[in-house]
Amino acid sequence: MLRKTLLVLVFFSWAPMLSGQSDATKKESDIYNFLRLNENYCTGGQPKVEELATLKATGTRAIVNLRRPSEFDEAAEVAEARRLGLRYYNIPVNSRAFQDEQVEQFLEILEDAENLPVFIHCGSASRVGGFWMIRRVLVDGWSIEKAEAEALRVGMRSPSVKEFARSYIERHMKGEGK
Repeated sequence: MLRKTLLVLVFFSWAPMLSGQSDATKKESDIYNFLRLNENYCTGGQPKVEELATLKATGTRAIVNLRRPSEFDEAAEVAEARRLGLRYYNIPVNSRAFQDEQVEQFLEILEDAENLPVFIHCGSASRVGGFWMIRRVLVDGWSIEKAEAEALRVGMRSPSVKEFARSYIERHMKGEGK
């Protein structure tokens, strides 16, 4: 009997590793395209309202939403963020009509230490990827190639987002857009 008990215990302690699911590899969030870039920044697609509590519980202090209010239930997301004590910012980015001022607002929000750690989202994380790419190059000094590779991991898929990000970077690296 003792031998069977030991075998069962060994099996259940090793089963997660054998299946490829250890605590270290478990999905951190069910939010679509969720990615933790580092201790201060995580990105993703549109969270469910109830997922905001999980973000808060893991230390998130602010939410930056790049969706237009017509794309999501704005009232519910804002109300839940406020109820949880999260800072909430909405920059309504239209992927057919990007505005430089929106990037400037985005960069300003991310520079405020009171907002960190921050969760940045849109519908799928494509707009997030583009804006994040801009930040990596202009703030962190990354090469466009390295920043674009990370932006693709974040979720940037739209050719118009990529085109805008590259254009914004080129204009602001040369000092034109300032």
